Amino acid sequence: MRYLILFILVCSGTLLSITLLDYYQHQRDGFLDSVQKKLQCRRLREKLVTMTTMKKVDIALFSQEVRGLMNCPWRLNLTHRELHRTELWSCCNASDRLMVTRQNTNQNQSLTYDAEKWRKRKVDQALWDMLPQTVPWSKGSLSRCAVVGSGGILQNSSCGAEIDNADYVIRFNLAPINKSCDVGLKTDLITANPSQINKRYPDLQRNPGPLVEVMSVYGHAHLLLHAFSFGFGTSPCFKVYHALRKACTQQKVVFFHPDYLLKLDKFWRRRGQRAPRLSTGMMLASTALEICEQVHLYGFWPFPLDLSQNTLPHHYYDNVGPSHFMHAMPEEFLLLLQLHSQGALQLHVGPCTLTPTP
Repeated sequence: MRYLILFILVCSGTLLSITLLDYYQHQRDGFLDSVQKKLQCRRLREKLVTMTTMKKVDIALFSQEVRGLMNCPWRLNLTHRELHRTELWSCCNASDRLMVTRQNTNQNQSLTYDAEKWRKRKVDQALWDMLPQTVPWSKGSLSRCAVVGSGGILQNSSCGAEIDNADYVIRFNLAPINKSCDVGLKTDLITANPSQINKRYPDLQRNPGPLVEVMSVYGHAHLLLHAFSFGFGTSPCFKVYHALRKACTQQKVVFFHPDYLLKLDKFWRRRGQRAPRLSTGMMLASTALEICEQVHLYGFWPFPLDLSQNTLPHHYYDNVGPSHFMHAMPEEFLLLLQLHSQGALQLHVGPCTLTPTP
């Protein structure tokens, strides 16, 4: 009996030792895997932050690196966020000057067009009557902002709920929101290009109905227009203002301040941007970085393949590409990716989850 008890104790001790050994081996392996992943993520961030251009970059390899980065945990870096916010406020001040308002403009002063600097527009009584008193966020900074690009990467992304969970949502070029599970419904600020207005709504004075119908889905959003960038854009923007006002729509029409756009262009040129003109997406991503506590970007992916090398349309609603003469989308994306790598804002490239960002 004594030997039986001793045998049982030896077997139990051996089993316990093996179990503990397996447990600690598993814990060690998990720890080593965690350390290795952190090192890989750090190396990826460091590599992407030091890139200076997208020219001659192997897009397939770059996509793999972005995919790896998207699998790394992202955390807001308050130091980098405040640094970029302070720099943007000091140079451009979207907090007060994104739009032409009565607060930042005087009657009878002249506005200098940002893309045609020889062209000026006097703030006469007719224009003064169109201007809002202040910018929409004049009562304080915003918390969580979603800036929604129109990239094909949003197809089947399931990002709609995340986007609608933001406190302030910015969209571009009258992008449709009929795929709400991917792009959401909430809209606080929407833009339209003058060329887009001329092409789609050539007879606004006599037939504003089609534009009014399109705008009806955006609720109480502000419609932000480039009225003072190019001379050809002023008249269609003014027509939009009067057409929507006559129709008594919920949306208020506001105009980009050309001084803000000019200073923002200089800001990014000092940081390597060389395209003739920033995209509207880059403009308002910069605005959000200044006025929002948290900035989340969706639909910013300017490449024809997704992270798994599947073909994508240029937009989630069509396959019409941008003007390569005017914009440098891959270069802009690199700048935004670097801000993501630094923890100043968060890019969402690929499917979304409802798990809140820490």
